[in-house]
Amino acid sequence: MSGTARRGLIIEAATRLFAQRGFAGTTTDDIARSAGISQPYVIRLFGTKHALFVAVVDHAFDVVADALAQLPRGLGPGQRLAAMQDVYREIADEREIALVIVQAIAVATDDAPVRAVVQMHVRALHKAAWSAAGGDTDHVREFFGLVMLLNVVAAIDVPELLGPDW
Repeated sequence: MSGTARRGLIIEAATRLFAQRGFAGTTTDDIARSAGISQPYVIRLFGTKHALFVAVVDHAFDVVADALAQLPRGLGPGQRLAAMQDVYREIADEREIALVIVQAIAVATDDAPVRAVVQMHVRALHKAAWSAAGGDTDHVREFFGLVMLLNVVAAIDVPELLGPDW
């Protein structure tokens, strides 16, 4: 197996474990075991657990960005924003990516390098929402409000917050 393929396996396993256990509750040994490789190989590829976490955060936001990039270009501003909300609902329903984003925000509160990565990705998401909303600040706030609500629902498993017609 190539180094790129192993790197993908490690990020996949780390995504799952960081989503379930958080940064502090996950070890590189846990990740290696889950990926079916040795712990020294994880360190060889990523250097530290922190660097691996940053790679997982990048991956999570890239999943969101890639999904949003697949939206049809011909939609009007309101339609595009509604489609973005639908895309994020689907991502949050899978839970792992939403949970990694929640973990990233939590770690970012006192970790400047993670904060910088989260800020970069959230700014890019804001720019995409701003464009999709045709510059309507209220619609951008609505989108981010929904994103945060979906992240909370995923994190604490309270789907009833979404209402009966969700």
